[in-house]
Amino acid sequence: MQSAASMSRSTGAIPTLHQLDAAIHAILGESAPLMEVWSRTDCVDKTRGMEEWVKTQDGYRETPVESCAWYHGTWQYLRLLDMVATPSWYGFYNSALSEILRNKPRANVLISAAADYGMLATLHRAIEAAQGDPSIVIYDICRTPLRSCEWYADRYGLTVKTVRGDLLEDGVPEAPFDLIVTDEFLTVLKAQYKPMITQRWRELLRPGGSVVTTAMIGGATTPELRDGYARRARQLLSGRLDSFPHHNNGKAHLLVEHFDRFAGYHTRHMIDDEDQIRTLFSDFDELSYSATATPGECVTPTNSFQIVASLR
Repeated sequence: MQSAASMSRSTGAIPTLHQLDAAIHAILGESAPLMEVWSRTDCVDKTRGMEEWVKTQDGYRETPVESCAWYHGTWQYLRLLDMVATPSWYGFYNSALSEILRNKPRANVLISAAADYGMLATLHRAIEAAQGDPSIVIYDICRTPLRSCEWYADRYGLTVKTVRGDLLEDGVPEAPFDLIVTDEFLTVLKAQYKPMITQRWRELLRPGGSVVTTAMIGGATTPELRDGYARRARQLLSGRLDSFPHHNNGKAHLLVEHFDRFAGYHTRHMIDDEDQIRTLFSDFDELSYSATATPGECVTPTNSFQIVASLR
């Protein structure tokens, strides 16, 4: 396994680790404004989620944080700048998911939380590669990413079930699953929730099932990193306004406001090291993981673990 410590990490020049391909760019141009609109009504106050953690952060305080609209309404605009973690950073997903689906073409699949349709689109490509026909259910505590997944599914003729629910607290009648997949969910969760979700994933798997996921490595999201993130978003936006047709008529300042607010609130609860991964997945029978460099968010580039944990 490649050591995370052996890979460079800096806040300077960013190597070319990922290119936003034309097809993803085009669909984001359609869906980003829709997610912004949906977030105004579908992002609501919750007892656990982005807004709960924001209330404990040293972020911006101009207005009360009443929902996760700051997050879901801005997420895909930042994807157009390649500034937020997305499954398309990892070729690993296609190889890992398509191998599982070749062995279990009619697998019962859970997408365990989603920022938008990005994980569903990645699963879709693996389904096509494996020529599978799985059942897909998507759980999230917010309606906005579920609506994004429904939009994608309708567009491409996929059948999915979306459930607004909390996997840590709610029953999941669709279980057991052959495959659970999620991108960076471990780094969304605070430290006390991480072992709770890996244990929950284990409970929801049937024998022979697997969890496929990624998790970024790093430290705290400091004020300096937040300021650098906001500054980089403004710089990239200024050179790519043609990527934002819905904000190109004198409205770029609104996007800058969105980006500044996102930078002030968004917090990754990063993975410390390999030992933490081994501990979190210690109740699984088989665990494989490798470290890889990615474009990163506040720290660019950063390193991430690519993880497959399975039951016998």
